[in-house]
Amino acid sequence: MRKIVEYLGCGLVILVMLAAVLTYLGPHIGWQVDAVLSGSMEPELKVGSLVVTRFVEPEDIAVGDIITFSPGSADKNQVTHRVVGIGHSSAIYFETKGDANDAPDPTTVPDWNLIGKVVFAVSYWGYITEFIKTPLGFLLAVVIPGTVIIAVYIINIWKLISQRKKSELDEAAEEKI
Repeated sequence: MRKIVEYLGCGLVILVMLAAVLTYLGPHIGWQVDAVLSGSMEPELKVGSLVVTRFVEPEDIAVGDIITFSPGSADKNQVTHRVVGIGHSSAIYFETKGDANDAPDPTTVPDWNLIGKVVFAVSYWGYITEFIKTPLGFLLAVVIPGTVIIAVYIINIWKLISQRKKSELDEAAEEKI
């Protein structure tokens, strides 16, 4: 039973640290990690899903791809919808639609507002990454796993030192006999 708890604890630590690494280091390698906050893309992307987006050239986007984009310069929120049409004028623009919506989005997305193409998504992990983005979440995702790892190493070193001292005492006792 103790081993099962250890393995579960270790697995949980690894998953939380992986989420923290993805969230904070992802942008440095060209990946963006976000959470789905609305139901416009259900059932494909459920509310609370983790979505990983990678930048691609606008020419590499095809109808049916799911993209993340900025809807406009004044709006800081990003949108993740499916491409239902592609047009060309002086630039490439995308007609998008949420899978759960009845009609396409009212405005097209110019290529300069494209953030990237969704590479993969994991249901419900977006809640964790959104929490990790908060100061408390960052501390818990880094401090607790770090403390657990350090504690495990300290315990293992302490056990090793204790075993070595015991061996030395046993050897000394045998020499006296």
